[in-house]
Order: sequence, then C-alpha cells, then structure tokens
Amino acid sequence: MERRGPSHLGPYGLACTSCFKAKCKCVARTDGEGCQRCHRLRKQCRPSDSIRKRTIEKTQNSASRIAELEGKLDSLISQLQTRNVIGGDPQPPSQSDSRPVGSGAESVHHFQTSEHEVLDSGHAEDGDDDSDDYDDNIRSARRGASPNAVTTSDSPEPQISETEAETLLRTFRSCMLSHFPFVHLPIPLGAYELRCDQPFLFRAIACAASPSAREKAARGMALKKAIGDAMLGRDSESNTGRLDLLLALLTYISWGWDHVLNRGNLPRLMAQANSLAREIRMDGPPPPDAQVRALFTPGYGSEEGGAVTREVFLARQRAVLACFALSSVVSAYSGQAIDALRWTPQMEDGLAAITNDGSCPTDATLAIQVRLQLLAQKAVQIHQHQQLEQGQVPVTELTNFQAIMALTALQTQRQEIQTSLPPALRQHEHLLAHIHATELSISEVTHAVSAMVPIMITQFSRMAGARDQMNDDGTNNSNSNNSDATTASARHERVAYLWQSTRAVQACAAALLAPEPARFAGISVLQWAQLAQCAVALHRLTVTCEDPAWDVVAAREDVHLPDLLGRVAAKLELVAAEQREQQGPEGVFTRLARTMREFCSDQAGAMGEDSGRLLPRLY
Repeated sequence: MERRGPSHLGPYGLACTSCFKAKCKCVARTDGEGCQRCHRLRKQCRPSDSIRKRTIEKTQNSASRIAELEGKLDSLISQLQTRNVIGGDPQPPSQSDSRPVGSGAESVHHFQTSEHEVLDSGHAEDGDDDSDDYDDNIRSARRGASPNAVTTSDSPEPQISETEAETLLRTFRSCMLSHFPFVHLPIPLGAYELRCDQPFLFRAIACAASPSAREKAARGMALKKAIGDAMLGRDSESNTGRLDLLLALLTYISWGWDHVLNRGNLPRLMAQANSLAREIRMDGPPPPDAQVRALFTPGYGSEEGGAVTREVFLARQRAVLACFALSSVVSAYSGQAIDALRWTPQMEDGLAAITNDGSCPTDATLAIQVRLQLLAQKAVQIHQHQQLEQGQVPVTELTNFQAIMALTALQTQRQEIQTSLPPALRQHEHLLAHIHATELSISEVTHAVSAMVPIMITQFSRMAGARDQMNDDGTNNSNSNNSDATTASARHERVAYLWQSTRAVQACAAALLAPEPARFAGISVLQWAQLAQCAVALHRLTVTCEDPAWDVVAAREDVHLPDLLGRVAAKLELVAAEQREQQGPEGVFTRLARTMREFCSDQAGAMGEDSGRLLPRLY
C-alpha cells in the first residue's frame, strides 16, 4: 500500500476509498500506515490516487478499443457494399453464393458479438466489485437493444437457402393450395421473385410448408411478430402492402397450425385479417366526403388511387372472398368468438368476376367454397335472428315459419350447387365434404329453430288451420284423428331434421377421410374445422340431444362418436408415419392422433355413465 505523510487530516480529494464511500473524514495515522478509521475497523486502507490511476488507464484502453472497432466497422461496410448487400437494387443470387443476404447478416452478427466481447472483457479487467451489477445491467441492455434480433425475426433470407425456398414453394403449390386456393401462384413464378414481390406471403408459405414442427413453430412466432409490427407501421399504408399482409395471414391461419404448435389464438389472427380486408378498397374511389373526414382523421381516404391491372384486381377479390370464408369458418370453429366478415354487394361482384374469369384454373374451386360458406353463414344469421326475437313476440307456429322457409331455400341452393358441379370437380373430396358440411349446418339450424316453438303450440296452430278449411257444403275437413296426425307430423319433421344431420355427418367425414395420407397432410383449417363440426354434431346427436322423439340408441348404432374419432386418429397416425423422420414425436398430426386415442379410450367406458363428457380439444 502506498504510504501517506503524517497529517491529521487528509488533503481534499485524497481520502481513502473506504472513507470516501462512508462520507467520513479521513485522518491519516502518524506512522503513515493508512488512516485511523480503517485501522480501527481493521480494513485495508486503499488510497484514492490508485483508483484515479486505474481510471486513467481504463479510459485510455477504452479509447483504443473504440478506434479498433471503428476500423472493423468501416471494413465491414466496405465488404457489404462490395457484395451488394447494402445499397443498390437486389440482384438474383448466383451459383457461387446462394445466400448473399445471409452472409451479410452473419457478418453483422459476428461484429456485434465481438463488440460485446470486447466491452465485456474491458469491464472484467477493471476488477471493481462495486460496479459489477451496473456492468451486468449495461451489457444486458446492449444485448436486448441489439438490431440483430430484429434482423433475424424480420427477414427469413438468412434462414432459407434458394434451394430450400424452391422446395417449400413447390410443396405448398402442389400439396396444400388445392384445399383452399385463394392465391394464384403460376408455375413460372419462382421463390426469389415471390420473396422480392410479396415477402410476407413468402414467409407464410415457408412456415406452412416447413416439414419440421419445431421449425414451423419458430417461423410462425417470428412471422406473427413481423406482421404485427408491419400492421402498426408504414408497411400497411398501401393496398399492395395490405394485400401482401392479408395473404400472409390467410396462409398462416390456414396451414400454420398455430393453435396446435404455439397454442395461438385463431380469432385474434382472424381479426387482423378482417381489418386488412376492410381496408382494401374494392368499392371504387373514396366517398365524396373523404376530404372533410380527412380534416379530423389524417390519412382517411389517402389510399393509393389509379387504375389497377386485371391480375391485381382479381388477386384482391380472391383475398377478400377467402377472408370472408375463412372468418366464417373460424367463427363457427371457435364458438362465435369472432364475427365473420360481413358480406357486401362488392363481394358478390368479386365472386362473379373470379367465376367468369378463366385465367386461374383454381378460381372455380374457390368460388364454390365461398358460395357454400355463404349459405352456412346465412343459416347462422337466421338462427341468431330467431334467438333475438325469442321472448319478444308471442310464441306461435308462425313465429318461425319464415325462418323455416328461408332455411329450406338455402338447402335448395346447396343442392343446386352440388348438381351443377363441373365434371372435373365432382370427384374432389374436399368440395364434397364442404357440400355436406353446409348441409349439416343448415339442418342443425332448422331443427334448432323448429324446436323453439313447443310441440303443443304447433299442434294447436295446425288444428286451428284445419278447422278453418271448409268444404263447399259447409262441413269441416277436420275429424277426430286430425289431432294425433298433426302431432305426429310435427314430431316427424323434427326427427327428420336430426336424421338428415346424421347422414350429413357420415357423408362429410367419409369425404374428408378418403384422401391418401400424402394428400391429407395438406388439409387446411377449413377441412379440419369441418371434421370438428362433424364430431361436435355427432356428440350432440348421440349424447346430449334432449328431443323426446329422437332415438339416441338408434343413432349410435348408425354412427358412434368413438368410432368416428378412431377413424380420424388412424388417418392422423398414417400421416404422421410418413413425416415422422422430419416432424418427430411432437409433430402436429402425432399430437392430434394421441389426443384422439386418449379420448376414445376414456369415452368407450364412460359413454353410458357420464353423457355430459366433453369432446377432446380439436383446436
């Protein structure tokens, strides 16, 4: 320890470290061995001038390190500019370097890592125990604020090579898109061109087509964050940006399996898609009062104007129509947790446009899916309207007469769609399944609406109508058997709706489970929601139905819920067997098959004891 000369009080600014921290007077000892306070407390007396020397040395070392890092940064920027990674237009990747962006991002990552290491080593050399916590906080803040995290999550290029990108795009185009063809991806379109023109759609396709469940989950989380940031930023200010975001969301909701892998919330994602669909102006120019509204709402009516090409116009129609169909499915799938996108006359015009245009061969399939889902959504709206009127008007048979007639008309329209299918589409299992799923929706609503009026009121209403019908000679048509016949007729109608639902469940499930495992692996959330709809309806028909005229035992003999779930589990296991090497035991289909098997084993012994058992979580 450095000795200080004898003095009663240390000079100003030369107090020892201990006295300085304690804010006490530092009185030097007469023998020069430190101060009196440190001697009394038996502490090592460390003069402050040694600290100042280390501080000067540390400042000099920091300056040299900063200069060294600036030199490295200049060299790195020169290398990136040489490779056209920053500055200038993007160039197609060459054979010698298939990942130009990735190499640049990795270099930035190495530079930031070296910067942290140098800074951390500089702090470690100080050896000051009192500043350790502060240094740790500074290092944590620097790591958290590093732009490398944003670059990694916002850009898929460093993670996907051109060869892998082409493979993923080919898989999506051939195995998945046919189940819900809301985007036109012609064969000449390559992955690089799609990545440049519609980056969010490309990232969603890469996520959906990823063979690894872990990779799919990680890419899905990064994609959701990037879409959220873009929707709150400037990326969604133009219709071009909105269309890219909307297509990405529709793709991820349909094939991302976010509700299985990441326990995501499909209604929230669907709400984002609905918002984008509403912002894409399909109804011509802004309204006449747009300028006045813009005074109070900056940005209102400022969407990009001008004429659009035929391809862009049709792409917008497909996206918005698909958003309507998907929102209707997700609404029913999640128990009305979100309202479906409202059908508008502009959507009707868009549906006619893609139906009459022959540039995209899959537009016919999309148009049929949208029309069928529109019928199912209209049935749901009729049921909701009847529920609102229940209790507000007197209960008579006429209360639900108009609703029953409207539902009958919807069923007729469904049959017309089925009979008018083009020959090339009559063997498409997913279209047949959608037809029977729509039949199931309408039949269930019809039974629910008819059950709102008690059977006795229906009987009395029909008897009163029969008494009013008189023959020419003044005699009444009614007789003593009219009462029994009327009651039997009303009950028969309700039972007929239930049997129609049962047959629709059988037909829909058979069509959905008919494809080979390789084709079944590409199903979208539309088909999976239809399977869930069949299971829920069958549970209602064979377990919880309270209609006294309905024979639950006969329904179970016709089709049983554990049998249906067993068939679904078997199909899922076949699909998982083909993808086990890539997806592993925690793949999507492996998880779902395991859930089905566990429920079936429990339900087999508890069906008769506990009729209120819940269905397995299919979503």
